[in-house]
Amino acid sequence: MTQAVGRPSSGARYVLEQAADEGAPGEGRAPGEVVYRGLVRLPDADIPVEVRVAEATGAATATVDAAAVPHGGPRSEDLARTAAALVRSATKAADAHARRPPRKIVRWRG
Repeated sequence: MTQAVGRPSSGARYVLEQAADEGAPGEGRAPGEVVYRGLVRLPDADIPVEVRVAEATGAATATVDAAAVPHGGPRSEDLARTAAALVRSATKAADAHARRPPRKIVRWRG
């Protein structure tokens, strides 16, 4: 595994991929919504994260598995807020240039 996708020595690496349309009608993602799933990679843990972006408004909402956050680590609310902001920024840039949302988003935050 390369350092670009491996575990960071400090901070957090957010690795999210756009989820494919999945499940039966009514499951998976709502119409008019883009869903990203992935991990927040910390030096000592990987924390599952999901971010939903409303296509009409661009509002992003993140959900982090709080049980996976190590004791003494960052607050799950902070991780969720940062994940939502990163995805919103990436999708907003795509909207501004009339492009499709990115399939993968990888960012490091210290």
